Amino acid sequence: MPELLKIDPYLESVYPIDVSDSLTDICRQIGARRLTIAGQQPDNPEATQFTFAPDAAYCDEEAIHREPLPPAFRLRSTGHIIYGCALWHRVSERGELEPSAWSLPELTPQIEFLGFRPLASTQLMMPDDENVPLDEPDCD
Repeated sequence: MPELLKIDPYLESVYPIDVSDSLTDICRQIGARRLTIAGQQPDNPEATQFTFAPDAAYCDEEAIHREPLPPAFRLRSTGHIIYGCALWHRVSERGELEPSAWSLPELTPQIEFLGFRPLASTQLMMPDDENVPLDEPDCD
């Protein structure tokens, strides 16, 4: 059973937990029915490409479709905003869960707890297409 780091925006805390390699156990730990992976990190901060097994967060794929939305947190290293709890992990080349390269003291300052916040509205961000004039292309 690997020890993974749980990011819990309800408690605004990051702490270690023991989990099995079972997807059911991972889902139970974060209160999810479906998992997705977010916030992948390169092994080396200077690296321009990800290696096979970067650190990442298992999170609830359906969290952004819930009402009310669960609390969120931001990964400072990538800017990703994740709603609900997550497990910080790494997967081996054999597909087994492993502890992440980041330790608890390294991961904790990378987490910014945002509390309960709404998703950005696309209606407020996107102009009405009918009222936007088309720019003429430059033909120089």
